[in-house]
Amino acid sequence: MLKYNPFKPGSIIHPGMFAGRNKELRLLETALFQTKNGNPTHFLIHGERGIGKSSLLMFLNYIASGDIPVEKNITYNFLTVSIELEPKDNYPEIIRKVARDLQRQLDKNQKLKKKLKNIWDFITNWEVLGVKYNRETIPPTAMLEELSDKFSEIAKSIVGDNDGIFLFIDEADKAPSEAELGEFAKAFTERLTKRGAHNVGLGIVGISSVIKKMRKSHESSIRIFTPVQLSPLEQDERNQVITLGLDEAEMKNGFRTLIDDEALNLISLLSEGYPHFIQQYSFSTFDHDTDNHINYIDVADALTKKNGALDQLGMKFFENMYTEEICSDDYRTVLQVIAAHSPNYVSRKTIIEESELKRHTVDNALTALKKRGSVVRRSGQKGQYKLPSHSFATWIQAFKIANNVG
Repeated sequence: MLKYNPFKPGSIIHPGMFAGRNKELRLLETALFQTKNGNPTHFLIHGERGIGKSSLLMFLNYIASGDIPVEKNITYNFLTVSIELEPKDNYPEIIRKVARDLQRQLDKNQKLKKKLKNIWDFITNWEVLGVKYNRETIPPTAMLEELSDKFSEIAKSIVGDNDGIFLFIDEADKAPSEAELGEFAKAFTERLTKRGAHNVGLGIVGISSVIKKMRKSHESSIRIFTPVQLSPLEQDERNQVITLGLDEAEMKNGFRTLIDDEALNLISLLSEGYPHFIQQYSFSTFDHDTDNHINYIDVADALTKKNGALDQLGMKFFENMYTEEICSDDYRTVLQVIAAHSPNYVSRKTIIEESELKRHTVDNALTALKKRGSVVRRSGQKGQYKLPSHSFATWIQAFKIANNVG
Protein backbone atom coordinates (compact mmCIF):
# COMPACT_ATOMS: atom_id res chain seq x y z
CA MET A 1 0.00 0.00 0.00
CA LEU A 2 1.32 3.41 -0.95
CA LYS A 3 1.67 5.90 1.89
CA TYR A 4 2.97 9.44 2.27
CA ASN A 5 6.57 9.50 3.49
CA PRO A 6 7.18 12.72 5.47
CA PHE A 7 10.97 12.56 5.62
CA LYS A 8 13.00 14.56 3.09
CA PRO A 9 16.64 13.53 2.60
CA GLY A 10 18.46 15.96 0.37
CA SER A 11 15.83 18.69 0.76
CA ILE A 12 15.47 21.76 2.92
CA ILE A 13 13.17 21.04 5.84
CA HIS A 14 10.01 23.14 5.91
CA PRO A 15 9.26 25.08 9.11
CA GLY A 16 6.64 22.60 10.36
CA MET A 17 9.30 19.88 10.54
CA PHE A 18 12.07 22.08 11.96
CA ALA A 19 13.37 21.02 15.39
CA GLY A 20 16.06 22.17 17.82
CA ARG A 21 18.70 24.85 17.24
CA ASN A 22 17.39 26.97 20.11
CA LYS A 23 20.82 28.38 21.04
CA GLU A 24 21.64 29.22 17.44
CA LEU A 25 18.23 30.81 16.86
CA ARG A 26 18.71 33.06 19.88
CA LEU A 27 21.96 34.35 18.38
CA LEU A 28 20.36 34.89 14.99
CA GLU A 29 17.28 36.56 16.44
CA THR A 30 19.63 38.93 18.25
CA ALA A 31 21.05 39.89 14.84
CA LEU A 32 17.54 40.66 13.61
CA PHE A 33 16.71 42.71 16.71
CA GLN A 34 19.93 44.74 16.56
CA THR A 35 19.55 45.43 12.84
CA LYS A 36 15.93 46.48 13.30
CA ASN A 37 17.08 48.99 15.92
CA GLY A 38 19.81 50.60 13.84
CA ASN A 39 22.82 48.45 14.79
CA PRO A 40 23.31 46.21 11.73
CA THR A 41 24.54 42.81 12.85
CA HIS A 42 25.75 40.30 10.27
CA PHE A 43 26.12 36.54 10.76
CA LEU A 44 27.93 33.60 9.20
CA ILE A 45 26.33 30.16 9.62
CA HIS A 46 28.81 27.38 8.90
CA GLY A 47 29.34 23.67 9.52
CA GLU A 48 29.76 20.32 7.82
CA ARG A 49 27.74 19.14 4.85
CA GLY A 50 24.38 17.73 5.97
CA ILE A 51 24.33 19.58 9.29
CA GLY A 52 21.14 21.54 8.46
CA LYS A 53 22.47 24.98 7.49
CA SER A 54 20.01 25.70 4.69
CA SER A 55 17.03 24.49 6.73
CA LEU A 56 18.02 26.81 9.57
CA LEU A 57 18.37 29.71 7.12
CA MET A 58 14.93 29.09 5.64
CA PHE A 59 13.41 28.99 9.14
CA LEU A 60 15.17 32.27 9.96
CA ASN A 61 13.93 33.78 6.70
CA TYR A 62 10.35 33.01 7.78
CA ILE A 63 11.04 34.70 11.13
CA ALA A 64 12.67 37.74 9.53
CA SER A 65 9.82 38.29 7.07
CA GLY A 66 7.17 37.93 9.80
CA ASP A 67 5.67 34.60 8.72
CA ILE A 68 6.73 32.98 12.01
CA PRO A 69 6.54 34.98 15.25
CA VAL A 70 9.47 34.76 17.65
CA GLU A 71 7.23 35.06 20.67
CA LYS A 72 3.58 36.00 21.16
CA ASN A 73 4.27 39.73 21.04
CA ILE A 74 7.39 39.82 18.85
CA THR A 75 7.19 39.64 15.06
CA TYR A 76 9.76 40.96 12.58
CA ASN A 77 8.96 42.53 9.24
CA PHE A 78 12.12 42.66 7.14
CA LEU A 79 12.24 42.80 3.38
CA THR A 80 14.28 39.65 2.77
CA VAL A 81 16.49 39.10 -0.27
CA SER A 82 17.83 35.56 -0.76
CA ILE A 83 20.31 34.12 -3.24
CA GLU A 84 22.27 30.89 -3.66
CA LEU A 85 25.79 30.82 -5.07
CA GLU A 86 27.06 28.37 -7.67
CA PRO A 87 30.51 27.21 -8.86
CA LYS A 88 30.30 29.38 -12.00
CA ASP A 89 29.53 32.62 -10.16
CA ASN A 90 31.98 35.51 -10.26
CA TYR A 91 31.99 38.87 -8.47
CA PRO A 92 29.71 40.68 -10.97
CA GLU A 93 27.28 37.74 -11.00
CA ILE A 94 26.91 37.87 -7.21
CA ILE A 95 25.88 41.52 -7.55
CA ARG A 96 23.45 40.69 -10.37
CA LYS A 97 21.87 37.88 -8.36
CA VAL A 98 21.32 40.18 -5.40
CA ALA A 99 19.83 42.87 -7.67
CA ARG A 100 17.52 40.40 -9.43
CA ASP A 101 16.11 39.03 -6.19
CA LEU A 102 15.70 42.55 -4.80
CA GLN A 103 13.63 43.32 -7.89
CA ARG A 104 11.55 40.16 -7.40
CA GLN A 105 10.86 40.87 -3.74
CA LEU A 106 9.78 44.44 -4.43
CA ASP A 107 7.66 43.33 -7.37
CA LYS A 108 5.67 41.03 -5.06
CA ASN A 109 4.89 43.83 -2.60
CA GLN A 110 2.44 46.28 -4.15
CA LYS A 111 2.45 48.53 -1.08
CA LEU A 112 6.22 48.95 -1.20
CA LYS A 113 6.19 49.39 -4.99
CA LYS A 114 3.78 52.29 -4.61
CA LYS A 115 5.80 53.86 -1.79
CA LEU A 116 9.07 53.44 -3.69
CA LYS A 117 7.67 54.54 -7.05
CA ASN A 118 10.65 56.68 -8.07
CA ILE A 119 13.15 54.06 -7.01
CA TRP A 120 11.09 51.29 -8.59
CA ASP A 121 10.97 53.08 -11.94
CA PHE A 122 14.75 53.14 -11.90
CA ILE A 123 15.20 49.55 -10.70
CA THR A 124 13.02 48.13 -13.47
CA ASN A 125 15.52 49.64 -15.91
CA TRP A 126 18.69 48.98 -13.93
CA GLU A 127 21.11 49.77 -16.74
CA VAL A 128 24.32 49.54 -14.78
CA LEU A 129 23.62 45.86 -14.05
CA GLY A 130 23.71 45.01 -17.71
CA VAL A 131 20.10 45.47 -18.76
CA LYS A 132 21.10 47.74 -21.61
CA TYR A 133 24.87 47.86 -21.65
CA ASN A 134 27.35 45.17 -22.54
CA ARG A 135 28.06 43.42 -19.24
CA GLU A 136 31.74 43.02 -20.04
CA THR A 137 32.22 46.80 -20.09
CA ILE A 138 30.70 47.51 -16.67
CA PRO A 139 33.33 47.82 -13.91
CA PRO A 140 32.38 45.69 -10.86
CA THR A 141 33.04 48.69 -8.62
CA ALA A 142 30.36 50.67 -10.48
CA MET A 143 27.94 47.78 -10.10
CA LEU A 144 28.60 47.58 -6.35
CA GLU A 145 28.18 51.34 -5.95
CA GLU A 146 24.82 51.21 -7.71
CA LEU A 147 23.67 48.21 -5.66
CA SER A 148 24.68 49.93 -2.43
CA ASP A 149 22.87 53.13 -3.46
CA LYS A 150 19.63 51.29 -4.16
CA PHE A 151 19.77 49.22 -0.96
CA SER A 152 20.42 52.39 1.00
CA GLU A 153 17.59 54.37 -0.61
CA ILE A 154 15.12 51.53 -0.14
CA ALA A 155 16.18 50.81 3.46
CA LYS A 156 15.68 54.44 4.44
CA SER A 157 12.38 54.76 2.57
CA ILE A 158 10.68 51.73 4.15
CA VAL A 159 11.31 52.76 7.77
CA GLY A 160 7.95 52.78 9.52
CA ASP A 161 6.46 50.07 7.31
CA ASN A 162 9.33 47.55 7.51
CA ASP A 163 12.14 46.80 9.92
CA GLY A 164 14.76 47.03 7.18
CA ILE A 165 16.36 44.67 4.68
CA PHE A 166 18.15 41.38 5.31
CA LEU A 167 20.24 39.82 2.56
CA PHE A 168 20.77 36.05 2.86
CA ILE A 169 23.46 34.29 0.80
CA ASP A 170 23.23 30.48 0.90
CA GLU A 171 25.64 27.84 -0.48
CA ALA A 172 28.40 30.44 -0.16
CA ASP A 173 31.14 27.79 -0.20
CA LYS A 174 30.22 26.81 -3.78
CA ALA A 175 31.46 30.06 -5.28
CA PRO A 176 35.12 29.95 -6.35
CA SER A 177 37.75 32.06 -4.62
CA GLU A 178 37.77 34.31 -7.70
CA ALA A 179 34.23 35.42 -6.84
CA GLU A 180 35.77 37.33 -3.91
CA LEU A 181 32.81 36.93 -1.59
CA GLY A 182 34.81 38.34 1.32
CA GLU A 183 35.59 41.49 -0.62
CA PHE A 184 31.93 41.83 -1.61
CA ALA A 185 30.72 41.45 2.00
CA LYS A 186 33.25 43.92 3.36
CA ALA A 187 32.76 46.54 0.65
CA PHE A 188 28.96 46.23 0.56
CA THR A 189 28.47 46.61 4.33
CA GLU A 190 30.93 49.52 4.52
CA ARG A 191 29.16 51.38 1.73
CA LEU A 192 25.80 50.94 3.44
CA THR A 193 27.24 52.31 6.68
CA LYS A 194 28.69 55.34 4.89
CA ARG A 195 25.30 56.00 3.31
CA GLY A 196 23.59 55.89 6.69
CA ALA A 197 21.62 52.69 6.00
CA HIS A 198 21.78 51.18 9.48
CA ASN A 199 18.88 48.76 9.08
CA VAL A 200 20.41 46.37 6.53
CA GLY A 201 21.84 43.03 7.64
CA LEU A 202 23.83 40.35 5.82
CA GLY A 203 23.71 36.63 6.54
CA ILE A 204 26.05 34.16 4.83
CA VAL A 205 25.70 30.36 4.98
CA GLY A 206 28.09 27.64 3.84
CA ILE A 207 30.38 24.76 4.65
CA SER A 208 33.12 25.86 7.03
CA SER A 209 35.63 26.05 4.15
CA VAL A 210 33.89 29.29 3.16
CA ILE A 211 35.73 31.06 5.98
CA LYS A 212 39.10 30.37 4.36
CA LYS A 213 37.80 31.54 0.97
CA MET A 214 36.42 34.77 2.38
CA ARG A 215 39.56 35.50 4.38
CA LYS A 216 41.65 34.94 1.25
CA SER A 217 39.47 37.45 -0.59
CA HIS A 218 39.64 40.05 2.20
CA GLU A 219 41.59 39.33 5.38
CA SER A 220 39.27 41.29 7.67
CA SER A 221 35.96 40.27 6.07
CA ILE A 222 35.25 37.59 8.69
CA ARG A 223 35.45 40.19 11.48
CA ILE A 224 32.18 41.83 10.44
CA PHE A 225 30.23 38.62 11.12
CA THR A 226 28.93 36.87 14.20
CA PRO A 227 29.98 33.25 13.53
CA VAL A 228 27.36 30.57 14.18
CA GLN A 229 28.85 27.09 13.87
CA LEU A 230 26.30 24.28 13.71
CA SER A 231 26.95 21.13 15.72
CA PRO A 232 25.01 17.84 15.52
CA LEU A 233 21.58 17.80 17.14
CA GLU A 234 21.17 16.63 20.72
CA GLN A 235 19.40 13.36 21.56
CA ASP A 236 16.01 14.92 22.35
CA GLU A 237 16.20 17.08 19.21
CA ARG A 238 16.90 14.02 17.04
CA ASN A 239 13.89 12.22 18.48
CA GLN A 240 11.76 15.32 17.96
CA VAL A 241 12.62 15.37 14.24
CA ILE A 242 11.41 11.78 13.87
CA THR A 243 8.28 12.34 15.95
CA LEU A 244 7.34 15.45 13.96
CA GLY A 245 7.67 13.42 10.78
CA LEU A 246 5.41 10.66 12.07
CA ASP A 247 2.89 13.30 13.18
CA GLU A 248 2.81 14.75 9.66
CA ALA A 249 2.48 11.28 8.14
CA GLU A 250 -0.52 10.57 10.35
CA MET A 251 -2.21 13.77 9.18
CA LYS A 252 -1.63 12.90 5.50
CA ASN A 253 -2.26 9.14 5.65
CA GLY A 254 -5.08 9.03 8.17
CA PHE A 255 -3.37 6.42 10.33
CA ARG A 256 -0.45 6.36 12.77
CA THR A 257 2.86 4.63 12.12
CA LEU A 258 4.26 3.57 15.48
CA ILE A 259 7.96 3.31 16.35
CA ASP A 260 9.54 1.36 19.20
CA ASP A 261 11.88 3.20 21.56
CA GLU A 262 14.73 0.88 20.51
CA ALA A 263 14.20 1.75 16.84
CA LEU A 264 13.97 5.47 17.63
CA ASN A 265 17.18 5.32 19.64
CA LEU A 266 18.99 3.36 16.92
CA ILE A 267 18.24 6.01 14.30
CA SER A 268 19.34 8.67 16.78
CA LEU A 269 22.54 6.79 17.62
CA LEU A 270 23.59 6.05 14.05
CA SER A 271 22.86 9.58 12.84
CA GLU A 272 25.03 11.13 15.58
CA GLY A 273 22.76 14.15 15.24
CA TYR A 274 23.40 14.98 11.56
CA PRO A 275 19.99 16.19 10.29
CA HIS A 276 20.43 14.82 6.79
CA PHE A 277 21.37 11.42 8.19
CA ILE A 278 18.26 11.46 10.42
CA GLN A 279 16.11 12.28 7.39
CA GLN A 280 17.67 9.56 5.22
CA TYR A 281 17.54 6.85 7.90
CA SER A 282 13.95 7.79 8.76
CA PHE A 283 12.88 7.98 5.10
CA SER A 284 14.35 4.57 4.26
CA THR A 285 12.98 2.96 7.42
CA PHE A 286 9.50 4.41 6.91
CA ASP A 287 9.55 3.20 3.31
CA HIS A 288 10.81 -0.28 4.32
CA ASP A 289 8.19 -0.79 7.05
CA THR A 290 5.16 -2.86 5.99
CA ASP A 291 3.04 -3.14 9.14
CA ASN A 292 3.01 0.52 10.28
CA HIS A 293 5.05 -0.42 13.35
CA ILE A 294 8.77 0.30 13.05
CA ASN A 295 11.06 -1.87 15.15
CA TYR A 296 14.81 -2.31 15.66
CA ILE A 297 15.22 -4.79 12.79
CA ASP A 298 13.26 -2.57 10.39
CA VAL A 299 15.86 0.16 10.92
CA ALA A 300 18.84 -2.18 10.45
CA ASP A 301 17.39 -3.75 7.28
CA ALA A 302 16.45 -0.37 5.79
CA LEU A 303 20.01 0.90 6.30
CA THR A 304 21.99 -2.09 5.07
CA LYS A 305 19.98 -3.43 2.15
CA LYS A 306 21.07 -2.72 -1.42
CA ASN A 307 20.25 0.90 -2.28
CA GLY A 308 19.27 1.38 1.35
CA ALA A 309 20.00 4.42 3.49
CA LEU A 310 23.74 3.83 3.83
CA ASP A 311 24.15 3.34 0.08
CA GLN A 312 22.13 6.50 -0.55
CA LEU A 313 24.23 8.59 1.83
CA GLY A 314 27.43 7.20 0.35
CA MET A 315 26.45 8.18 -3.17
CA LYS A 316 25.12 11.62 -2.17
CA PHE A 317 27.71 12.75 0.34
CA PHE A 318 30.88 10.76 -0.23
CA GLU A 319 30.89 10.20 -3.97
CA ASN A 320 34.65 10.57 -4.36
CA MET A 321 35.30 8.30 -1.39
CA TYR A 322 32.51 5.82 -2.05
CA THR A 323 34.13 3.07 -4.08
CA GLU A 324 34.16 -0.69 -4.15
CA GLU A 325 37.44 -0.56 -2.25
CA ILE A 326 35.83 0.36 1.04
CA CYS A 327 33.65 -2.72 0.77
CA SER A 328 36.73 -4.98 0.94
CA ASP A 329 37.38 -6.32 4.42
CA ASP A 330 40.86 -4.82 4.83
CA TYR A 331 40.03 -1.31 3.60
CA ARG A 332 36.83 -1.25 5.60
CA THR A 333 38.70 -2.30 8.74
CA VAL A 334 41.28 0.47 8.32
CA LEU A 335 38.55 3.06 7.82
CA GLN A 336 36.63 1.80 10.85
CA VAL A 337 39.70 2.14 13.06
CA ILE A 338 40.29 5.71 11.88
CA ALA A 339 36.58 6.51 12.21
CA ALA A 340 36.59 5.34 15.83
CA HIS A 341 39.13 8.09 16.63
CA SER A 342 37.33 10.84 14.67
CA PRO A 343 37.64 13.80 14.62
CA ASN A 344 41.20 13.30 15.91
CA TYR A 345 44.24 12.03 14.05
CA VAL A 346 45.37 8.47 14.65
CA SER A 347 48.87 7.05 14.17
CA ARG A 348 49.80 4.35 11.69
CA LYS A 349 51.05 2.28 14.64
CA THR A 350 47.64 2.45 16.32
CA ILE A 351 45.88 1.54 13.06
CA ILE A 352 48.07 -1.57 12.74
CA GLU A 353 47.50 -2.57 16.35
CA GLU A 354 43.74 -2.03 16.42
CA SER A 355 43.04 -3.44 12.97
CA GLU A 356 45.22 -6.53 13.59
CA LEU A 357 46.25 -6.37 9.94
CA LYS A 358 49.76 -6.83 8.58
CA ARG A 359 51.90 -3.73 8.18
CA HIS A 360 52.09 -3.91 4.41
CA THR A 361 48.29 -4.36 4.18
CA VAL A 362 47.71 -1.23 6.26
CA ASP A 363 50.30 0.71 4.23
CA ASN A 364 48.67 -0.32 0.95
CA ALA A 365 45.23 0.62 2.27
CA LEU A 366 46.40 4.04 3.52
CA THR A 367 48.11 4.81 0.21
CA ALA A 368 45.02 3.95 -1.82
CA LEU A 369 42.58 5.66 0.54
CA LYS A 370 44.71 8.80 0.73
CA LYS A 371 44.89 8.95 -3.07
CA ARG A 372 41.10 8.86 -3.27
CA GLY A 373 40.64 11.45 -0.55
CA SER A 374 39.08 8.95 1.86
CA VAL A 375 41.74 9.77 4.47
CA VAL A 376 43.98 12.79 4.98
CA ARG A 377 47.48 12.88 6.40
CA ARG A 378 48.54 15.38 9.01
CA SER A 379 50.64 18.12 7.47
CA GLY A 380 54.24 18.13 8.71
CA GLN A 381 53.81 15.00 10.82
CA LYS A 382 54.47 11.60 9.30
CA GLY A 383 52.21 8.65 9.97
CA GLN A 384 49.16 10.55 11.35
CA TYR A 385 45.81 10.11 9.62
CA LYS A 386 42.16 11.09 9.99
CA LEU A 387 38.98 11.14 7.91
CA PRO A 388 38.17 14.30 5.92
CA SER A 389 35.00 14.95 7.95
CA HIS A 390 33.30 13.62 11.04
CA SER A 391 30.15 12.98 9.02
CA PHE A 392 32.17 10.48 6.95
CA ALA A 393 33.22 8.82 10.21
CA THR A 394 29.58 8.69 11.31
CA TRP A 395 28.62 6.98 8.05
CA ILE A 396 31.39 4.38 8.37
CA GLN A 397 30.53 3.64 11.99
CA ALA A 398 26.88 3.23 11.04
CA PHE A 399 27.85 0.50 8.54
CA LYS A 400 29.52 -1.48 11.30
CA ILE A 401 26.76 -1.08 13.90
CA ALA A 402 23.84 -1.64 11.51
CA ASN A 403 25.41 -4.78 10.06
CA ASN A 404 25.97 -6.16 13.54
CA VAL A 405 22.32 -5.49 14.39
CA GLY A 406 21.16 -7.17 11.21
